[in-house]
Amino acid sequence: MKKKLTRYITMFVLALQGLTITSCSDWLDLMPNDGVPLDEFWKTKEDVRSVLNGAYLSMASSAMVQRLFLYGEWRADMITSGKRTNSNVVSVFNGEISIDNSLLDWASFYETINICNTILEFAPTAQANDPSFSPATLKEYEGQAIAIRSLMYFYLVRAFGDVPLIRKAYISAAQEMSVAKSSQKEVLEAIVADLESLETGNYLPSHYSTTDAAQNKGRMTLWAVKALLADIYLWMEDYEKCNRKCEEIIASGQYTLIPVTRQKQESGEDGEEFGVTIYYPDPSTYFALFNQMYYEGNSMESIFELQFSTENLNPFYSMMSSGRGYIGINTANLESNIFIPTATGDMLFFDIRNIICQNKSCLWKYIGVEPKASSAERAQEEYTGNFIIYRLAEIYLMKAEALTQMAIADNENQELLKEAYRLVKVIRDRANAVETTDLGASEGSYVGKDMEKFILDERARELAYEGKRWFDVLRQAKRNNYGGDNLNYLMTLAEYSAPASKVTSLKAKYRNYHSHYLPIYSEELDANPLLEQNEFYATN
Repeated sequence: MKKKLTRYITMFVLALQGLTITSCSDWLDLMPNDGVPLDEFWKTKEDVRSVLNGAYLSMASSAMVQRLFLYGEWRADMITSGKRTNSNVVSVFNGEISIDNSLLDWASFYETINICNTILEFAPTAQANDPSFSPATLKEYEGQAIAIRSLMYFYLVRAFGDVPLIRKAYISAAQEMSVAKSSQKEVLEAIVADLESLETGNYLPSHYSTTDAAQNKGRMTLWAVKALLADIYLWMEDYEKCNRKCEEIIASGQYTLIPVTRQKQESGEDGEEFGVTIYYPDPSTYFALFNQMYYEGNSMESIFELQFSTENLNPFYSMMSSGRGYIGINTANLESNIFIPTATGDMLFFDIRNIICQNKSCLWKYIGVEPKASSAERAQEEYTGNFIIYRLAEIYLMKAEALTQMAIADNENQELLKEAYRLVKVIRDRANAVETTDLGASEGSYVGKDMEKFILDERARELAYEGKRWFDVLRQAKRNNYGGDNLNYLMTLAEYSAPASKVTSLKAKYRNYHSHYLPIYSEELDANPLLEQNEFYATN
């Protein structure tokens, strides 16, 4: 695997070179010519901190963020082609995934993983050499590296299924790096054990600064670890643990939903028309939500997000701008299934998330200045918006989903289902969600499967274009080993994600569970003789 290994090592150095541009550090002068971090480099805590900063910088690379977005949205039903055509993206929209598609290249993930592994291997050397490098600070740096590595593996297993689990640092092209795949279950169990050890071992603080939001939202904290664990537990169908982690985050008081005010419409009896209570959202407050969450970033609601700035722009200009972006919105699906208009006909009664996430057939939360039809797009140099990984609203929805599955397993436990609905209602009230997307109770009670679908739809509205949709639908489909009619979640998705002429063939593919994970990129197979192709793509 010489070719790939050399690239991982080269990218490790490039990530750190990028750091010198923003921090004016000259530590790279200590690096050997081939980029191998030998003992003469790992002498101080500053050396370790520089490499850790490189890990965060690596996560915020254009190649990485492009894939974090696409792997979560690519095969789902909320995006389509934009102004410019990208053949690699269009082929996936058509349900045709070639092993030669360069967007399958997972190198950016393993480059970040290798930086983390390098920190874990060499940081103790620096701590031994530097009297000012305390054991507590070493644990904090190691904890961040473990958390970053775990996040990378969680994305990989959800996208590819079985993947190589690498915990050794590769720092020299002389090393052999042919590694076979580990099962998805093995990888998940390994990263859960790692993350749980961070909790019990007090590796990470709840926050880093009392004044700098970017430090607290842009670095792995104890609460980011809990959010990641909750997400993994949900994927692994360990609902009680997911529920507990979510409750810890909600009850912590560390995060608050950005408030949006609304007023009850007083025309009609008691403010109701057609038996529906109508509310008008206050524009100044949902404008503030848009600005704080998507334009400025690092809001009171955010738990962890990848940081961008004028020195390090995000990749969304080339992906999503109206003039040259290759990603647009699936308008038909949004209007008919996601943001269904109110049946009252009152145009001032609307779900604010609709105008926040899309405008002018574009993914507005990433490219707009304000959430209104007449708003301008951001200039290219203004593409500094962060990419949110976790925020409090998703924690509410994770908890609701976990409670719903616990209720289904407990003979439709109504108390748990009512609590799940209450949690979703908190999010819906903030969004001024309309009656056509609400869940009606039958004779005062809820049906577990109806609540399951309701929460899935609510996640689509709340987390639109935040890299979640495909993973959400797949999670529902695979539940209980694709039990009952769960596969229908993917069958329905196919009807809205592919052109009409491709729907039948895509549904046929989805009946093979191996097709639900992406193939390994052909160059990886060529470089690593121990890798085996995903079974579906090895035979199709």
